[in-house]
Amino acid sequence: MQKFILLNLFLLFFFLGCTEESRNKLFKQADNVLGKDLRVSYIADSGNVVRSWTVKDGKVTTHKDEHGAVSGYYYFWSVESGYIQVPIVRTIVEEIK
Repeated sequence: MQKFILLNLFLLFFFLGCTEESRNKLFKQADNVLGKDLRVSYIADSGNVVRSWTVKDGKVTTHKDEHGAVSGYYYFWSVESGYIQVPIVRTIVEEIK
């Protein structure tokens, strides 16, 4: 029981001592570790897939402005090409199982 209390006290002091920015970075890193395998596809006007990328153990994100509106682009790191930025409007994100 003492170990449980000591662990909780340690975590409490750790999070109180960290800045909000540090906590956000820590949780984003944890999210990347716990990410999913995804297939991101860019679709043409005709409905055909123009290009597809694979995201392994990662995530697809978008930037939000100060009002909470999305920027219009997805950002991710693909296995095939590295860093990618594609428009949200013509993009499909699927989980690979």
